[in-house]
Amino acid sequence: MQLNRSLSVLIASIVASHAVPAQDYDVRPLTHCNSPRAEYAPTYDVLTSSIIFTSEVSGTAAIYRVRVDESSGIERVAGTFNDLRHHRGYVTLDTSGNGLGVAYFMYDDQAYAGLTTITRYGNDINRGTPIDAVNGPMYISQPAIAPDGSRMAFVSTRDGGRGGMDVWVCDRRDDFTWSEPVNLGRSINSDRDDISPCFASADTLVFASNGFGGKGGFDIMMTVLRDGVWQEPLPIDGINSEYDDSDCAILRDGSYIFASTRPGGRGGYDLWIARPK
Repeated sequence: MQLNRSLSVLIASIVASHAVPAQDYDVRPLTHCNSPRAEYAPTYDVLTSSIIFTSEVSGTAAIYRVRVDESSGIERVAGTFNDLRHHRGYVTLDTSGNGLGVAYFMYDDQAYAGLTTITRYGNDINRGTPIDAVNGPMYISQPAIAPDGSRMAFVSTRDGGRGGMDVWVCDRRDDFTWSEPVNLGRSINSDRDDISPCFASADTLVFASNGFGGKGGFDIMMTVLRDGVWQEPLPIDGINSEYDDSDCAILRDGSYIFASTRPGGRGGYDLWIARPK
């Protein structure tokens, strides 16, 4: 998928000046998919032209589908990924419609969140195989996959981090296995929590942090990979509030869908959309 013009201009401006250009957004809740429970982790599905997101409306985390234009209601996604007995969520999709999700795996008689592939059959989303290169007896969740499928990021408390939750990255090898996870280091990971990565492109990462100051709570940040180094992240101020803002998905028209606890939702984390004016 080609980047849209507004997003391409934004990324070029960051690379050139290392600053996120100021932009006004029309920000409103996605009322047709929010509930008094938590909604989060949106991703765009090119195969159905819809948003896949995680909701706890049933009491167990599961993935749902909704059209951005509000032309239909939400529906629980069919396939084997959803499981009535267990939490499943945080699906991330590339431009082929495949990607990753989060399930729980047993290590020493204890369940830990970890990453699994997903497979598609029509509109269904099915659980694939665990990503053994990253999983283990530790918290591993919130995956992101680059649009071209060449790189993934995830959040973990694994050894070697900066403290709290950190963002880690793996590259896809020629044999389609994943490289060893690399911590993004002190320029990206603060000494607090850095969460919910999302790729605008393989070299442009959006994530949330509560360790870089900002307006308050978690703020949404953007960083670019330049000369092999991830640059200092900068906040996207047109979206952030003094509440918790995280879990971005970027649409083709440059809009952001994200999770927020700001007033105006239905309770807890709700999904919001920020459209460029």
